[in-house]
Amino acid sequence: MRSAADFRRVFREGRAVSTPHLIVHAAKRGDGGTGRYGLVVSRKFGNAVARNRARRQLRDAVVKAGGIPAGLDSVIVAKPGVQLRVAELSREICKIMEVEWVGKGEGGEVNGR
Repeated sequence: MRSAADFRRVFREGRAVSTPHLIVHAAKRGDGGTGRYGLVVSRKFGNAVARNRARRQLRDAVVKAGGIPAGLDSVIVAKPGVQLRVAELSREICKIMEVEWVGKGEGGEVNGR
């Protein structure tokens, strides 16, 4: 996801789930297309180097978790002041997607993006 309108829609219409490292907002897509995601890492997280590293780790964690279920738009927000590890993030994202959305019949198959 890249447009501000998509991010606003997910924040406005979606549900949020919080973990020790992340807040994941997700909303159903009207067209039921492939799952998409956007990342938010605020300035509170640190300087540009720290924020970019966090984004890279989050992208890697989403890929390792199996992607975002089809039919969902998700915004993943990194909580400031937390050390990120790709393995932990991947487990958290996978658990959230399986339990909160796929398990409740709101999402579809998980894709690779």
